[in-house]
Amino acid sequence: MSEQPYQVRIFLREEFANAVNADKSPDEIKPLMDILARHDATIDHNQFDEFSKFVKWAEANVDTAPFPDEDKRQQAKNLLNLTKNSLANEEKASYFRREFTLSIGGKSQFSGPEADALIADLQGLGDGAIITSGKGFVPGKSYDVPPVRKSFVPRRHPGT
Repeated sequence: MSEQPYQVRIFLREEFANAVNADKSPDEIKPLMDILARHDATIDHNQFDEFSKFVKWAEANVDTAPFPDEDKRQQAKNLLNLTKNSLANEEKASYFRREFTLSIGGKSQFSGPEADALIADLQGLGDGAIITSGKGFVPGKSYDVPPVRKSFVPRRHPGT
């Protein structure tokens, strides 16, 4: 049995997130880029773009894609509506544009030890000049998230 895949996500300060989203790498984020280089890691994508891809796929396919049962199809429709509403909310959209998934060796999913090693180095940057804590959104409540987060990667929807 193989180990569960993980992702590492970071929250960048708004000015750096804007630069990264514009494919720029200002000198001020060199400490972050140096850590990523030591781990053969890169900034892969922001959550806003990932959610936007899901919305595009779901709008085109949720009614015709194979699902095990109608309950699962309805869950996908509910997720589509929730995601669209989140992206339309400027506060949430701004947050998702600052949350980035990292890749190691060109892969955005990797082993727990790889994730832990990368996180250990990133923690040295702390909640400061480059990486910052974010505010996570869940229907009906919000929660604080640490500046660097390792998360289990669930099975993905088809097409995303």
